[in-house]
Formats: sequence, structure tokens, C-alpha cells
Amino acid sequence: MKKIKDPALFEKIRKFLTEDMPVLRKKSPNTVEAYRYTLNIYLVFLCEKHSKSLYNITVKDFSQKNILFFLDWLIEERGNKASTANLRLRHIKRFCRFLMDENILMISELSAIQKIAEIPNASEDTIKFLTIQETKLILSQPDTSKAIGIRDSLFMYLLYDSGCRIQEILSLKLKDFFVQNGTAELHIIGKGNKFRITPISEELIPKFERYCRHYHKSSTYDDYLFYTKRRGVCSQMSCDTAQTFIKKYGIMAQKFNSAIPHVHPHLFRHTRAMHLYMAGMPLELVSQWLGHSQLETSLIYARATTDMKRKAVDKISAKENSVFKSDEKFKYADNEDVIRQLYGLM
Repeated sequence: MKKIKDPALFEKIRKFLTEDMPVLRKKSPNTVEAYRYTLNIYLVFLCEKHSKSLYNITVKDFSQKNILFFLDWLIEERGNKASTANLRLRHIKRFCRFLMDENILMISELSAIQKIAEIPNASEDTIKFLTIQETKLILSQPDTSKAIGIRDSLFMYLLYDSGCRIQEILSLKLKDFFVQNGTAELHIIGKGNKFRITPISEELIPKFERYCRHYHKSSTYDDYLFYTKRRGVCSQMSCDTAQTFIKKYGIMAQKFNSAIPHVHPHLFRHTRAMHLYMAGMPLELVSQWLGHSQLETSLIYARATTDMKRKAVDKISAKENSVFKSDEKFKYADNEDVIRQLYGLM
């Protein structure tokens, strides 16, 4: 194996991804993975644009000049949106702050990097969401005469009704769908490992029970609510699997209504939030419902109980306003892979 020119840098990358972020700062696995992805793509940029191998990258490559070129590269050559490039910038800035704290990046260089402004994003305040009728149309697409349709139907209804992030739904265990006295609630571990309880519409209870009759005949309460089975082995459903069937049902619905936008898991979250807000739920309560640590559009902080949330959602339970009541990775080659594995980049 070739000799690494700056082993201290790669050791700090490993420490940042395996100790600083997950252990000291208590960041979620998804957040750590996002930082890992950013560092990987920045290293790819350095290799491509500076014609150097991974072995020759040093801490000096983390400079204001290079990062500015990196942002241009993301937008112009990779076709990323401004919001994506800005996210990468925030990740790089945080990592560079860590390098300075570890005494391998000069404070003057960090100061220059921190001065880099985010790219203006004219469309960042535009949130796409579905109308009630569009939501109903998409949710009606699975063929519930088949087991797979029953599964997909419950998944999408739950994604909408709870306003959960896709990973929060995928991480649910059977015990997390709690039913008692004709009411249901989800026990959710959200971003930053924060726990919250979200009430679920009673119309989902029979859908849940029907799903369990097909998919959880002999399960334990600690089994994943949604899973895939290969060669007799059950495992947590992947994000790719969920995104694939959600996209499929979106395309099916677009044949009946061409105004429906591209359907992806997060669209259900935006849609639920907008439906709740338009029904009169205060912004601070919507924030609690979605599991935000703060509401960016409001200076009001509030703590909501499960009962408060349930009373608020009753406002959109009328037949005319409700969805529920109706007539019906990168590829690397050579030994550079080993370097990434050793230093936590893979």
C-alpha cells in the first residue's frame, strides 16, 4: 500500500466520524452518514480537480479557495441544487472547526472558511405539498387485494398521518404502534434520538390489524413493523425499497391527475404539515408534531402533550377535509477503498 502523505488528517477524519459526532455530540446515525458522504464527495472533488490521489491529500487542501471551487463544482458539474451545496458547505465548515480544535488547521484558515457565504436559493421558501384530493388519489393506488398492497397502503397512510421522516417509519418496531381503548399512537425515536408520541387516526387501526394478520403472525413486539424477507431472513426495510414503491404509486396517480408532482417520502411529511396548519393548528404545535427541535418560521416555543395534538387534529377529521373519511453509494476502486475503510469513510 502506498504511503499516506498526511496520516494525521485521515486519523482526524476517523475520529470525527466515529467519536466526535456520534459519541460526544450525540448525532444520529443518519446525520453521521450525511457528514461521511460530504467528506467523501469533497475528497472525490480534490482527486478529480487537482489530479491527485487520495494518498496525497493533506490538511492544506481544506482551504477557502478549494471549498469555493467545490461549491461551484457541485452546482455546475454535478447538477446539485443550492440547498444541497449549502448543506455540504455547513458540513465542511463543521469538520474544519473540528480540525482547528484538534490543532491541525490554522485558525486563520478556519476564519477564512467560515466567511464563505451560502449560495442564495430563490426557491428554498417554496414547499411542495399535495391537496387533500391528490393525497387520497395516491393513497388509493395500492391493490389491497394482495398482501404487498396491504403493506404499501399502511406504509403510505402512516407516513402521511404521522408526518414522520422516512427513517422514523422504517425504524418503528411492532410495539411502537400502540393501540388502547380505540385510539392509537406512535412511539417515535426521531432525529438526535429524541422521543416523541404522535396520535394516529383511528381509521388506521383496522389497516394496521389487517397488515399484522399477513405480516406479523408469529412476530415479537421487538420486530420491525416494516421488513423485507430474503431467503427466509427478515430484515429492516431499506429506504430504497420504500422510495421505490412510493414513486411507483405516484406515477400511477399521475395518470389520473397530471398536476401531481414527483412523489417521494418527504412529500407526505410536507403535505401533512400543511394540512394541519391550514386546518388551524398553530405553527408551534405543528413543530412539535413533526418532531422539530425548533420552528424556523416562528419564535414561539411550546411543548405539546399527546392530548393537545389529538384535539388539534380533530379539526381536519370532517369528511370533506380528511384523507381518511371518503367513499371509499459511490463506487471506488483500487486500494483507496482500504484507506476509506480504515478512517471511517466507508
